[in-house]
Amino acid sequence: VNGNYRRIDQLQVGDRIWSLAIDGQTLIEDEMILMMDAEPNSSISFYTFITFDGHFLSLTGTHYIAVIDTDLNKTIYMQASKVTNKHQLIMQNRTVKINKIIQSFRTGFYSPLTTTGNLLVNNISTSVYVASYGVLPEILHRVFTPIRIYYYLMRWLFGNNYNPFKSNITYGLHPLPAFLKANKTTIRFLYNIEQNIILIIIMTLTIYLSQKYIKRNAI
Repeated sequence: VNGNYRRIDQLQVGDRIWSLAIDGQTLIEDEMILMMDAEPNSSISFYTFITFDGHFLSLTGTHYIAVIDTDLNKTIYMQASKVTNKHQLIMQNRTVKINKIIQSFRTGFYSPLTTTGNLLVNNISTSVYVASYGVLPEILHRVFTPIRIYYYLMRWLFGNNYNPFKSNITYGLHPLPAFLKANKTTIRFLYNIEQNIILIIIMTLTIYLSQKYIKRNAI
């Protein structure tokens, strides 16, 4: 938010960044709270979207991105691998048409978590969530609610330099999203049992985070 640009792999917990609201107009002062996955040496398929006015964005195939579906005339989230030239990307106060989509293999990818669940990359709005969790990003964002609450609570108690999710794992999947992925089938099943699922998930994650906090303070 200070006007500088930073590569995604250089983002740190607590960094204040801009994201775009679902209306495509409102800039939101956001915060990076967790690097969910860091794979600097892994090779993976990327999709690069190049607009007619020269903007571009590269995402892994399973990464969700907000697009305008011209047939439905509304904003939807899609996996990058399923986006076509008929969709439009979202920038502040405007949408942009896609000129080219290039698929290529690259080495290194990173997946930050923000408080809004969105991120501006090269001024184009995208989600921070990926399809490997097995649920839509809107659902994932609700599942991550206790994580956001825990983050702000711990920072309020111990100061803005405190990292509530500090892990000995420097690269790879962070233990917290790894826990969610390992239990994604259960989460999907519970979510389909009407509205009580959110409470169940919040309770489950609260117990998990409480155990992590107790273990940390016991050391």
